[in-house]
Amino acid sequence: MLKAVAPLFSRHKHSRPFKEYYMEWFSTLKNNLLPLLRRSIAGESPMILSTHVEMLHQHFQSYYHALDAVATSDSSQLLSQDWHNSLEKPLLWLGDLHPLLFTSLARSFLNEDSSSENDNDNDNDHDQNDDHFPLPDLPLSETLIDRPWQVALAWRNPSEALAARMDQIECGLRAIVPTLTDRLKRAEDAFVNRVVGDWFRCRERKGAAKLAVCADVKGHIEELVSVFLYANRLRRNVLVDIISATTVYQAALFLEGLAQFLIGFRDHDLVNAVEHCKSLPLAHGPKQCRPRCH
Repeated sequence: MLKAVAPLFSRHKHSRPFKEYYMEWFSTLKNNLLPLLRRSIAGESPMILSTHVEMLHQHFQSYYHALDAVATSDSSQLLSQDWHNSLEKPLLWLGDLHPLLFTSLARSFLNEDSSSENDNDNDNDHDQNDDHFPLPDLPLSETLIDRPWQVALAWRNPSEALAARMDQIECGLRAIVPTLTDRLKRAEDAFVNRVVGDWFRCRERKGAAKLAVCADVKGHIEELVSVFLYANRLRRNVLVDIISATTVYQAALFLEGLAQFLIGFRDHDLVNAVEHCKSLPLAHGPKQCRPRCH
């Protein structure tokens, strides 16, 4: 896969910006694959649903393979991250989405049933002690109606094997993520010490300092790319692990939720609202910010 997409991001001066690739990838996700998945979720054929689940899964995998390619062919694009907006960038870890976001989303589906029961119990307690008129029933979301019972109940009463597998995936991430973060920190510390030391030692010799610093920068970039490729492989593997552990109905709802999550963070109005709020003085606090975001 990496060899197949690498020519898209060659070192040629007219190489394609990754931002263009990402906008096409995102458009396909939003306008083609997600609607296709939703139509198959509302249908009755598990085989068609399985095909569309795999298509969406492979769409995410192709994105991470493309990121690998651009990292190895044009690391300057990887460092700039100009295809991510200001709302997405806080979610990034070593170049892209933190893999714990994937497991957190899957965990949300696992815990949804018990959370709903607790919410209902709290609502009943509130109704018994509330003298106000009861709230009207709210209409069901469009994404929850007209779906087969297999889909509606897909994440209800999950198997012990699935819960145990999710625990294993999360435990693995909690061991690997700090290790990679520490590796990056050590690389940055070593680079700063090395580049200052080499420059200071060679500062009186014409051209020597430049050569030394360039060599240091090149070595540091290579280490950054190596760390990123490892992190990217981790993201790909977590997606594979989750899809492999779930049924086709569970996987469909998980991938639908992941796509919705990404699309939501690129909502133009939301990005503008957050950027406007972010420009306000911190002392105003969220209560001052909230009315102006509406």
